[in-house]
Amino acid sequence: MTIQQVKGTQSFSRGIDVLQIISDHAKPIIFNDILKESSLTRPTLYRILSSLEEEGLVHKTNSKHYRLGSRLISLAHNALTQIDIRRIAFTALSELRDETGETVHLAIRSRDMMVYVDKFESKEIVRMTSMVGTLIPFYSSSVGKAYLSGIEDNQLNEILKNLELLPHKPETKANLDKIYKDIALTNKNGYSFDNEENENGIICFGANIKDNTSFPVASVSVSIPTFRLKKDKSIYWKPLLSKCDEISKLLGYMNKEDDNY
Repeated sequence: MTIQQVKGTQSFSRGIDVLQIISDHAKPIIFNDILKESSLTRPTLYRILSSLEEEGLVHKTNSKHYRLGSRLISLAHNALTQIDIRRIAFTALSELRDETGETVHLAIRSRDMMVYVDKFESKEIVRMTSMVGTLIPFYSSSVGKAYLSGIEDNQLNEILKNLELLPHKPETKANLDKIYKDIALTNKNGYSFDNEENENGIICFGANIKDNTSFPVASVSVSIPTFRLKKDKSIYWKPLLSKCDEISKLLGYMNKEDDNY
């Protein structure tokens, strides 16, 4: 009996082979060198590289060299951390919920959005309707702004260049100028802020979690109904920053201020 190859597997395998060739080189590689190392025809390789570039898996430089794309880097980081991030962060985020008295979310990147992977519900009577698995835009959420504030400028620009700016709410302004200003403010304050941009009556403070390479692998938010918001906002963002730093250290992150060498 002849086993038929699943449709698309050959193309997928070829794409993986091309990614492996690029990955095996310490420096960006030109098209002809990739061609020499593959068993592909020139038109086939052009087609595969174009598809990989369109998906953000490879990046073609101005000098027409190919390197791994930022999306692939993000996927690799997520693959290494998202399995364990909930377990590692559980105790700290439970304590954050208890200390602030408000709902805490843990989110990771999912392509051009963030997705909630854990939720620590407030013990108050009025709670948020969000659920694990909910997708949230980068630009109108505290977890998204916190994530974007932690990545390098070239990665940030590449993400924003391809981002579809659709407001989560009709009154939410979505433009690149505001996004860059929000990111700058996040870096200045150390935490991000969502002023009812995703849900009416809900204000959120956010911060990212970093790994041993200083790359943000997740974000955390504390969400508060406006009627319960206390005048002293530091009672939300101070423990938030403390717990995110605690989790980051568990992942091997070392703050420069903590490095005495």
